[in-house]
Amino acid sequence: MNNHQVQSQSPATGSADRPHDRQAFHRPRTTIGVGHWLKTIGILSPLMIGEFVKDPEQRLRYTRIAVLATAALSEGLYTHRIARERQERDECRQR
Repeated sequence: MNNHQVQSQSPATGSADRPHDRQAFHRPRTTIGVGHWLKTIGILSPLMIGEFVKDPEQRLRYTRIAVLATAALSEGLYTHRIARERQERDECRQR
């Protein structure tokens, strides 16, 4: 039996041992990438800053910096991904 087939039971016969074809996933996107971790850090940064910085003015300043930094990095990652996809699409058209 190969990776694309599994044994299944038929409801009519009870235990048929015929292989059943499964849909193959060619490019699954189930990995957790940099974008996910960046968003998680951006969400948790005000909580972490609040725990470590006791001065209210400094806490607010560091929180603003963290929000701006994560937003800029997120936009940069998105722009890079779009540029890479366009380049791949253009290369496919040229073939």
